Amino acid sequence: MTWWHSIQLKSKKPENRVKAIERLAETANEESMPQLLDALKDADPQVRCAAIKVLEKMAGEQSVDLITSALHDPSEEVRAAAAGSLGRLRSTRAIGYLSRSLHDEHPSVRTAAAIALRALGWRPDSSEDQALLDIASGHAQAAVFAGEGAVSALVSELGDDTSSFRREAAEALEHVEEEEALAPLLKAARDKDPSVRVSAIHSLGKRNDIEVIDALIEALDDKQTIVQLAAAQELSRQLDPALAPAFIPVLKHPHFEIRLSALQFLGRICDPDLAPPILPLLSDSDCDVRHSAAQALGTIGNPIAIEALVLALTDEESRVRTAAEVALNKLDKDWVRSESAKKAVPKLKESLGHRPSWVRSFVLQLLDRITHPDQPSLTSAEPRKATGLQMASEGSTATSSELMSL
Repeated sequence: MTWWHSIQLKSKKPENRVKAIERLAETANEESMPQLLDALKDADPQVRCAAIKVLEKMAGEQSVDLITSALHDPSEEVRAAAAGSLGRLRSTRAIGYLSRSLHDEHPSVRTAAAIALRALGWRPDSSEDQALLDIASGHAQAAVFAGEGAVSALVSELGDDTSSFRREAAEALEHVEEEEALAPLLKAARDKDPSVRVSAIHSLGKRNDIEVIDALIEALDDKQTIVQLAAAQELSRQLDPALAPAFIPVLKHPHFEIRLSALQFLGRICDPDLAPPILPLLSDSDCDVRHSAAQALGTIGNPIAIEALVLALTDEESRVRTAAEVALNKLDKDWVRSESAKKAVPKLKESLGHRPSWVRSFVLQLLDRITHPDQPSLTSAEPRKATGLQMASEGSTATSSELMSL
């Protein structure tokens, strides 16, 4: 070792000490061990990591022992470096220490230990160790198959500082029914990271506890749309009619998928009082929402919906028209003769002035059907978009004489 090299090892600048240690790798031998021992005690983690790299290159038993001792270093960066080196050295002597590193508080250390243990062909002795190995390897979902030992490992992961680890643990706990997971998942549903909240909510949705329902209702008011959507989707799968009041405000949510979730729930409840807040959604900007609204109104069974459903028969989407007619037939088999259908006539005539020609064609058919209710059903008289009708051809507008004749 040159005198200049010795000076660099004692430099006050960590970067100089790192370079000096790195140069040792070129000629590292037993004579270098005192400098490496000092480097492992250096105040700077980067210097200690550099020493581990040199010891790995030396690959002797003493090197393995020194690197193993670094698994207890106060710096997670050094501990992770030590675990990685032991895996590359294929040292079976370090397996016991590496398995304990699966409990390390820092994810980078756990991951490095897991990679090293897999490289060494380690087979866990307990379900908890198997779960820890799977989690640290980035396979939290696989950890569930480790049995009871997986629960405590996954629950512990929910408290990790890294949001991706918390999210993966929350997702995996969806398949765990143990009561031990409930309280941590409820806490995760209020996590600072919205993606963790979403995962926790989907896992909680498989449970029917009162605390879970309360947490899902609370999440409907979350500041993040993705969290609100997750809560609406999980709540919509519940069967309790008492949840209906929580969904009525959701019908006005700006996000169409959230409105859909509300409709899917309310549509299963045969409560006539739910029809009025659903009626406006027959004119929603999203065709899926309009379709679901028509279906829901048919299930709910309140005749108040007949007029609006008649107007929905002129929707530009065929499946909305079909759902509207199915709903009407559920409400009243003879709806074409109903007073509610007749009330729709003025609005149908008014719509003729600003609808596409093929829609106007269908409106005219509908008006004729209401005024002459013995005609065939609408399902056999779909709008003839390609050819049009004689009284409403492509590019034409309804004339005053046509309107007067209806």
